[in-house]
Amino acid sequence: MSYQVLARKWRPKTFREMVGQEHVLKALINALDHNRLHHAYLFTGTRGVGKTTIARILAKCLNCQVGVSSVPCGQCSACNEINEGRFIDLIEVDAASRTKVEDTRELLENVQYAPTTGRYKVYIIDEVHMLSNSSFNALLKTLEEPPPHVKFLLATTDPQKLPATVLSRCLQFNLKNMSPQRIVGHLQNVLQQEMVEFEDPALWQLGRAADGSMRDALSLTDQAIAYGNGNLSEHDVRQMLGTIDQHFVVDVLKALISHDGGAVLNAVDQLSQFAPDYAGALEELLTLLHRIAIAQAVPDTIDNSYGDAERIASLASQITAEDLQLFYQMGLNGRRDLPLNPDPRSGFEMVLLRMLAFKPKGIPEVSSVVLQNSALSMDSSTPIASNQHNVAPEVPQAVKKPEQVISTTELVDTAKLEAPVAVEPLQTQASINALPAPKHSIEDITGGGSQSVEPPAPVIQDEQNSSQNCDKVSTTEEAANNKPQPTMGRASELMNAHAAAVKGSLSAVSTPVATSNSSTSIPEPSAQHDNEPQEHVEEETEVTLANLTVENWPRLYGQLGFGGVVGNIAAHCLLNDISGDQLSFTLDENNASLFNDSYADRMQQHLTIVFNIPVNVSISIAQVAGNTPAMYREKQKSADMLQATRTLQNDDNVHMLVERFGATLDLDSVTSIH
Repeated sequence: MSYQVLARKWRPKTFREMVGQEHVLKALINALDHNRLHHAYLFTGTRGVGKTTIARILAKCLNCQVGVSSVPCGQCSACNEINEGRFIDLIEVDAASRTKVEDTRELLENVQYAPTTGRYKVYIIDEVHMLSNSSFNALLKTLEEPPPHVKFLLATTDPQKLPATVLSRCLQFNLKNMSPQRIVGHLQNVLQQEMVEFEDPALWQLGRAADGSMRDALSLTDQAIAYGNGNLSEHDVRQMLGTIDQHFVVDVLKALISHDGGAVLNAVDQLSQFAPDYAGALEELLTLLHRIAIAQAVPDTIDNSYGDAERIASLASQITAEDLQLFYQMGLNGRRDLPLNPDPRSGFEMVLLRMLAFKPKGIPEVSSVVLQNSALSMDSSTPIASNQHNVAPEVPQAVKKPEQVISTTELVDTAKLEAPVAVEPLQTQASINALPAPKHSIEDITGGGSQSVEPPAPVIQDEQNSSQNCDKVSTTEEAANNKPQPTMGRASELMNAHAAAVKGSLSAVSTPVATSNSSTSIPEPSAQHDNEPQEHVEEETEVTLANLTVENWPRLYGQLGFGGVVGNIAAHCLLNDISGDQLSFTLDENNASLFNDSYADRMQQHLTIVFNIPVNVSISIAQVAGNTPAMYREKQKSADMLQATRTLQNDDNVHMLVERFGATLDLDSVTSIH
């Protein structure tokens, strides 16, 4: 007996043997069991998903000598003849080879005659979309009102090409592609019955290569059995399919995670020895990143389509979500530009090197932190241990080196600081007493900005008070020299000449301004941040673990330098308890969709850097009723809006516009500057 290929040998003969397509089988089984049969059915879907198989099983159910039911006996002459393809009342037509209208007319000439041996005369028209327009027109009337003993079963891979008049006369069933999991499960059952040894990774390769078609999967399995001399091994299947070994892609990703350029190029060199398709390699990398992203977002639904769920879970714990998203986006863009490169390998390498060159701002490295023994001070740098690949984590703002600290006064455009500042002549004490308290603004001193600061009125001092004030100024200057000094450029030199005239009126302001040529600093009006209203400005002090409390956590959060997803998670955390170096938080369950244990570790690492002492962070998820930093910020915004609205309502100019011109105040357009 000649060999029969697996795709034909294992073609289902009953609905129960079908794999997948439950949505179609349920409708057909119910219709058969309750005798609610339509005269025309249309099955659509890609190749190898079961269109013709379902049509043949349906024909068997209709003509089984036991009776019409969803479970044919399989023993009667009608069932056996249909299985063997020689049932006289089952007419299968290949529309691709019989497209002419004459062929259709010849087919329909025998429709009026009763079936010879069966209960129904069944017409299976495969690839029906290949018929010509004339053939469709000739078929319409018969398809709409056929004799009671005729059933039409149409199958097509391209239903868009069918006229709407044909679609409206049929019950349409859309068959889905097979998932790799279903294909692998079916192949395991087939190979066990065929007594063929196999490796599970090899079946996963075949399942994905089949691209949703069970027939293609069985055909590839036949080919793989012949290639492997009766066995199915992963190595043989990869060589047969010409696919890239997943281990090489994983090596590339591990090198990217560790930010090691040498390891990346070495992994590409190892991959190049197998003459790969670099576009396919980049596609495999994107698929791997997608699976890792799913594993990070929903760990319980890790994709096991390659049979490597444990490896995916391990990689998900090694890469930050921000880096993963950046890698994926760059990979997509690089895949689009790959044909434009001089050669595929250089384009592939440039995509990987581009992933190494950029990093999301404010995202720490996933690495250990080495602390210094000395206490944290603003006048000394805080060394942070880099990871094994010499990539140092970003230092939070609270512990940046002095030259990196930016004060609120630097919000003024640096270009405006270069503008000459007019220096007024010194006034006598009598003229000063005769004037009201001056209003000095940032613009008066720096030549830019418009926000004003109202210092207290100057007071005439005697020689003793003047001496005491000089001592205070010296103390202030010494303290200022020990603090981070922003560079103000040439404007600071011009301001030194004006310092004597405004020193008395600015004695209450303590923000230091450093000169570019000397260490001498003078008091300067403090400029508020554009996003913070004056009523909420609080004096920033050095944040340490000792002065952090449960009550002031929402207020001090803004000084801790959080950023990215970690900052968003911390903003919705309620500080429950501080026991030594143990910080206990509760994360609002409404904002915990992206949270996992890695973010708790990164939050612990960040606070360890800020406080310069080891801290332990524990985060639980529950409904939060207390005051989180996010709630605190919203309350500030609400207070700002209320204050801004009241200010506008009480403004004399607004009252004048309302009285004279009949203007109205649109309160919905009021916004705060917080």
